[in-house]
Amino acid sequence: MFKRYTNKYARWIRILALVITIVGFIVGLYIWFDDLNDNFLHFLTSVFYSIIPSIFLLGFAEVIEILYRIHLRLEFTAEDKSLFDETNESE
Repeated sequence: MFKRYTNKYARWIRILALVITIVGFIVGLYIWFDDLNDNFLHFLTSVFYSIIPSIFLLGFAEVIEILYRIHLRLEFTAEDKSLFDETNESE
């Protein structure tokens, strides 16, 4: 969705998701090649259990980035307007 992440926490969460996916794939390959029965299901299980948390982490990073951009936009517009207009107070 975003070409560049402006929030450092969203960037780190995205990197963490990528690392979890890579480590899960490597562990799956190791388990698959180390298995004497050559069962492909062990590989798929390991990859599945690493991809699902990675998808959730990527979604969490997107939510953080969207909220951060909304915050920046609101902060920029709030500089021109005050929340409580003191001239219109009832006496």
